[in-house]
Amino acid sequence: MLLATASAQAANLPGEAAAATHGDETELVEVRAVSVEAGGEAWITDGLPTLIAAESGHGSAASAARSVKLPQRIAAAELKRMLMDLPGTFEIVDVRPPAQYADFSLPGSINADIADVIANPVYLNGTVPLIIVDRDGSLAMAVGGILSQRTQRPIRVLYGGLEAYWNDSAAPSPPVAPPPASVPSVKPTAPVKTPSAPAAPETPKKKSAGC
Repeated sequence: MLLATASAQAANLPGEAAAATHGDETELVEVRAVSVEAGGEAWITDGLPTLIAAESGHGSAASAARSVKLPQRIAAAELKRMLMDLPGTFEIVDVRPPAQYADFSLPGSINADIADVIANPVYLNGTVPLIIVDRDGSLAMAVGGILSQRTQRPIRVLYGGLEAYWNDSAAPSPPVAPPPASVPSVKPTAPVKTPSAPAAPETPKKKSAGC
């Protein structure tokens, strides 16, 4: 390693050269004075060292890496219109337990276990939109988020689940039995008087013989 020593006079003169000696070796060190007014371009032109700031990771590349594809939420009223006007243009998978599915299900829907929906490629390879429904929308959103990362198929989730379907989509409510008809009131009849038995005739009094 060479230790260079330049005189103060040589260092202050632009374009001058300063000689540095170490033992038997002599190295010519060229000292250039760069005017501050010249700016950074003159510094770079003279080949002086520069520092390059590392990328902070806040650019467009970092933003693109953070993008997450999520399933589209569908309102209960919209799903009801699709069932009425566009049947056969989408598929519905119900991830509720079989007992709840047996009590009530949407027309054309199929019941499937959550693990099967996630692992089975059949649900990834379809072309029509796949609508996932459950009781309140929470599990369906989780399943839809997983599928959306693995397929280009349109994935939709019923917002609020089947509870919202009944409450917000004006779905017909179960029929209610009509109230029993009122029985017309019957006026009580007046009691019938039973005819009394005729009174026994009075026994005539005997007249005395002297009359």
